[in-house]
Amino acid sequence: MIAYEVMKLLNRFIGSFGCRRVVHVSALGLLAVVVSVRGAELVNPMLHVANGAALVDGQGRQVLLRCVNLSPWLIPEGYLVGQAGLAALTTSPSELKQRLEEVVGPDEARVFWQDWTNNFVVESDFQHLQSHGFNCVRLPVNYRYLVSSDTQGVIVLQPERITPVDHAVAWASAHGLYVILDLHDAPGGQNALPSVADVSSRDKVARLWRGPTAAANQARTIAFWRAIAARFSGAVGLGGYDLLNEPALPSGIDKELLAKLYANVVDAIRQVDREHLIVLEGDSYARDFSAIRSPADENVMYEFHEYGFFNSRWRTPTRQSLEPFLALRSATNRPLWLGEFGENSLEWQVRMVQLMKANGIGWSVWPWKRIDLMNGDPVIETIHVPASWKAIAPYLVGAWFSRRPARPEAELAMREMLQAIRSNNCSEDLMLEDALSGYP
Repeated sequence: MIAYEVMKLLNRFIGSFGCRRVVHVSALGLLAVVVSVRGAELVNPMLHVANGAALVDGQGRQVLLRCVNLSPWLIPEGYLVGQAGLAALTTSPSELKQRLEEVVGPDEARVFWQDWTNNFVVESDFQHLQSHGFNCVRLPVNYRYLVSSDTQGVIVLQPERITPVDHAVAWASAHGLYVILDLHDAPGGQNALPSVADVSSRDKVARLWRGPTAAANQARTIAFWRAIAARFSGAVGLGGYDLLNEPALPSGIDKELLAKLYANVVDAIRQVDREHLIVLEGDSYARDFSAIRSPADENVMYEFHEYGFFNSRWRTPTRQSLEPFLALRSATNRPLWLGEFGENSLEWQVRMVQLMKANGIGWSVWPWKRIDLMNGDPVIETIHVPASWKAIAPYLVGAWFSRRPARPEAELAMREMLQAIRSNNCSEDLMLEDALSGYP
C-alpha cells in the first residue's frame, strides 16, 4: 500500500510537467519510474486489456491465457475428493469439513486441512506447469475460509488461510505465470448448488441474492474484494480478480442486481488497485451476459464456462457453439476467457482447446488434479485414493446409509491421503497435459 501511494504521488508530480508517466510497482513494492514526453498516459505494468479486445502483459505483448484450475486445493469439493456418487455432488465443502471435525475433533481437523494445503500444491508444481506450456492458474477461494472477521464493512483476512494465496502469487511471479483469483464461494452463496457455492444442502438457497441477509452478504462481497485488492495491489504475479464464480440469480430476482453488485465491487477495487484485470462471469452459471454488457471499467474481461454434460450445444464443440460469445466480444470490444471446461473425454477436451485457440480465446481446464472418478474422463493429475480414505469418504460427503468412522480409522485415512495428494505420488497424463496447454 505504501508503494501504491508513492506511485500516485509520483504520477501527480510528473504529470504536472505534462509528461507521460510509467510507474511499475513490483511484487516486492519496489518502484521503477520511466518518463518520456509523449502525452500524459499511465502505462499499466500488469496483465490488462489494451487495443480493444486484446489481453496484453506489462510490456504490451499479447497474451493468450492457458490455465488450469487449482481445485480442490483450498476448497474440498466433495466429488473431487470423495467417491460417493450423487451425494458427493450435493454436499457442500463446509459440510464435508464439519463431518470430519465431528469425528476427529476441531484441532486435529484444522491441522489436517493445513497439511492438505501444504501438500496439495507446492512451488515445483508451478514450475512444472510453466515448463509444459501453461501461463496461468485459476485459484478458487471460499469467502468464509479466508475471512476471520467482518465488522461494519471492514474485512480482516485470516493470516494462515491467506498465506497460500500469497504463496501462489509469489510462485507465479517467480515462474512466469499469472494467478486469476476466483471467488468461488461468495458470502451466502452466489448460486443454489451446494458443491459449487457452498450453500447448505438442506435448503439450497443462494443468500447472496435472496432472503433477509442478502444485502449484508452483498456488502461483505464488496468489502472482501476491497481487502483482497488492497493486499495484492502491485503484485505482478496476480493476473486478475474473478469476482463471482457461476452466479445464478433465482427466479424473480432482477438480473440488474448482478450488474449493480459488479459495479460496486469494481468501484471498491479501483479505490485501492487501478491496474489489475477484472473478470466478470455471466448470470445462469457464467452463460448469460445480457445485464453486464456495459461495464464502467475498461480493464474488464468476460468469462464463460461450458461442459458438454450440462449443455447439449457443447457436446460437440464447434464454432456455432461458440457464436453467442463471439457476438458478445464483438458487441463489447472486451476479451473472452473460457474459465472452466473439462470432465470429458480426451478428444472433447482437445477439441475445446483447439476451438478456443482458433478464435483467440484463453481457457482454463477443470480440474488440474482430483481423485479417479472411474468414468474414463482423464485429468492431468490423478490421485490414487488409499483404501482407508475410500472407507470414510461416503460419510464425509453425506452418502445415505454410510456409517460414521471411528476416530482411529479416520486418522489413518487422513495420514494416507496427505501422502496421496502430493503430485509426485499422482499419475500424470503427459499427453493430456501438453494437449491442454495448447502451446505453441
